[in-house]
Amino acid sequence: MRARFISGTLATALLVAATIVNVPPATAVKAPAIISLGDSYISGEAGRWRGNGNYPYGSRYGTDLAAYNCNRAETSCSYDPKLIYGTSAAECDRSIGAEITHVEKVRVNREVFRITPVNRLNIACSGATTTDVTKNSFKGEAPQVQQLRNYASSRDIKLVVLSIGGNDIGFGDIIKSCVTAFTLYYYCNTSLAGPVKQRITALYPKVRDTVRAVQDVMRNAGYRNGSYRMVVQSYPVPMPAGKDNRYPETYKQRFEEGGCPIYNVDADWARNDVLPDLASTIRRAAGATAAEYLELRNALEGHEVCAKGVSQSNSGDTLGHPHAKRNSEWIRWIGGLAQGYVQESLHPNAYGQEQLGACLGHMASRSKNTFDCRIGSV
Repeated sequence: MRARFISGTLATALLVAATIVNVPPATAVKAPAIISLGDSYISGEAGRWRGNGNYPYGSRYGTDLAAYNCNRAETSCSYDPKLIYGTSAAECDRSIGAEITHVEKVRVNREVFRITPVNRLNIACSGATTTDVTKNSFKGEAPQVQQLRNYASSRDIKLVVLSIGGNDIGFGDIIKSCVTAFTLYYYCNTSLAGPVKQRITALYPKVRDTVRAVQDVMRNAGYRNGSYRMVVQSYPVPMPAGKDNRYPETYKQRFEEGGCPIYNVDADWARNDVLPDLASTIRRAAGATAAEYLELRNALEGHEVCAKGVSQSNSGDTLGHPHAKRNSEWIRWIGGLAQGYVQESLHPNAYGQEQLGACLGHMASRSKNTFDCRIGSV
């Protein structure tokens, strides 16, 4: 009797073991994610700053989010840019408040996916060109499409957002030339207009091919058309029209006080010619690749550096009680006025990135192939 019991138990155990061996392993569920690629305007450059405050010490009137260990009056602080940019400080400058971090959900076809903060991925890098996205190692990192390939296999990517082209046309050098022109009393647009126009014309195939390279990575990773969204965005205008600049065209007021040392005619040229031409080129590239397009030129209108109707932070503002967003500049001033990195100049600051994130979030949560984001539309 005992022998039969042992034999039956053993047979049952063997049967169970055989059944377990033949059960296919459970498929791991990938978390839905979103990811940003490209350059400084989406990496989060200037995210260290919440407005602009013309004071060299302490929390800079409550604008320096890298300030810590401040005294009670916030006239003396320690600084650590890594609090905002992490290990990418002084390199890619991926800020903790970058555009992508503000997007909470994405609609793909009729389904809405909630995106947790840890799955709002940012591999964009300040200074990147189209070839740094597609081919080159840059600032010690693999090409961005290679990084995307790794994330595409470990996450369920639902939204890819790309900002690219500004460094290909040398936008930073254009700004430097116009600042130099201001200090030496001549206009930069007279010599730059022709060459910049040519650079923008040459940019179209570069942006188009970059979008295609991103789409190829997604396709090769097993993503079908329609299983995720691809958005290409333009650039926000960083300075107001000349007539809307609140500072006279003097060195003391535009350079030392305002941080916008560019003549009205040069600012108008950038606003009315360069950025519209650049946006048109990016939009054409998006259309040629069936990507979606996010127009951001007017997204920060009225809150550009030195714009009338807003102001810098002042001595009554602190980290705990900052200058109100609605009254602040959303673009980092030029040169930093002895604060932070020069490369942060004319980029959306923490307030600006929050607003651009609202633009992207509005588009992502709705079925929109194009969206022209403006103040009041989000």
